[in-house]
Amino acid sequence: MGVFVVSVDGPDFSGKTTVSNLLVEELRRRLPELIIKKSEVPSSLVTGAFTKILRNSTDSVDPRVFALTYAADHLHHYNAVVKQLEKASENYILVQERSLLSSIIYQGLLGDVDVDWLWEINKYDLNIPHLQIILKIDLKEILERKSVEKRDFDKFETAASLEAQASAYYDLDPELSRKFNVKLIDVDSGRNAQAIACECADIVEAELKKAKASGFKKLL
Repeated sequence: MGVFVVSVDGPDFSGKTTVSNLLVEELRRRLPELIIKKSEVPSSLVTGAFTKILRNSTDSVDPRVFALTYAADHLHHYNAVVKQLEKASENYILVQERSLLSSIIYQGLLGDVDVDWLWEINKYDLNIPHLQIILKIDLKEILERKSVEKRDFDKFETAASLEAQASAYYDLDPELSRKFNVKLIDVDSGRNAQAIACECADIVEAELKKAKASGFKKLL
């Protein structure tokens, strides 16, 4: 029947996994007539493993190599996950951590890779979310969250990279914002994660209604 894709994105340590997991549960409660699934990119598929290897490598990796690796994973994820839901007989909402917008930001805006080339190598990945939720959180809070994690950090989790990510995500080009239907959610350090997920669910429901009203033929 159809799949409505909702991406939850933002800088590292912004709370994407926690909020997206809670959002899935909230949508299941509110919309029992739909099947709510969860996914992520980089994916848990074989192609996603290569992105993890590169992020944790001690080699100096050209941003274009990252871009090609992520493009392969995005395409495989689209074919293996999203297209299968599109062809299914049921209606789905897919809550997805990150999207192609992440590649545009990390490799294009931050890695200085030509953005037109990024679109070209990703042209067969048709998984542009119907709704892109970006979690907006103060840089100080991001760095504090990083400081309490007891693990090794990858190439994109340095303080300088986190600052650049926050700047890129929260000051997006209006054209990119329109293309990905971006909605910013303020993630105050004092707010309960469940309340944030409920706000996200409110937006999902509103966007779903708008999509139906504008002639979106799926999920009716």
